[in-house]
Amino acid sequence: PYIASGELPTLQREVRREPAMALDGGTDGLDFYRSVCRLWRDVLHTGSRLAFEVGIGQADDVLRLMRGEGFGELEILPDPAGIPRVVTGLRYQEVYADA
Repeated sequence: PYIASGELPTLQREVRREPAMALDGGTDGLDFYRSVCRLWRDVLHTGSRLAFEVGIGQADDVLRLMRGEGFGELEILPDPAGIPRVVTGLRYQEVYADA
């Protein structure tokens, strides 16, 4: 669920057959990532790793969301085509606000 709501009608017909909840990521396509970051921050032990597969153009935004929820040592990994595709980070003990 990482596609912005406004983009759903523009998807290929085969993709639109998927249930909307499997595709619709809210206004900016990031609702799923926000929700998981918030929920898992309180469940994961310090030092646990969280990783997301992200859509094209979303890696930097997801990295910022993770940082804001207390994840650090953040990394963006490319897929075989060189497209930023995975964002990963460790659950830190404390959340540090950006200076």
